[in-house]
Amino acid sequence: MFISDNNKKALKTGFIYVLASAFCGLFAFIYELFSHEVWSFAMVFSFAIPLVMGAIPYLAIGIFGKNKPLCRPALNLHAFGVATLTVGSIFLGVLEIYGTTNSLTVIYLIAGLVFTVFSIITAIFSKKSVK
Repeated sequence: MFISDNNKKALKTGFIYVLASAFCGLFAFIYELFSHEVWSFAMVFSFAIPLVMGAIPYLAIGIFGKNKPLCRPALNLHAFGVATLTVGSIFLGVLEIYGTTNSLTVIYLIAGLVFTVFSIITAIFSKKSVK
């Protein structure tokens, strides 16, 4: 079976997202071991953001996708959006485990969604591709 260079890049990126997801899951597990049996949904499920938004789409593109590359700005905006949502989830989990709240944590959600939407818009309207 022939796999194009673009599909190899997508598989590599998907594997990186799998590693990021595993790191988030391990981080949440270790953090909650030392939190005196206090846990947070935001911390527990922080692994799902890079898994669902990163690993699954990129692995699907790498396995089933056509040989059509995406533009670099769209990929960078998407990665930044996923990273922002993941860090925001972990930060919210830390605050919840600590027993406090902060209204500014909603900025992570807003910024992550804005960058993700911008990545979709950039991918749709771009004419250049990754080289």
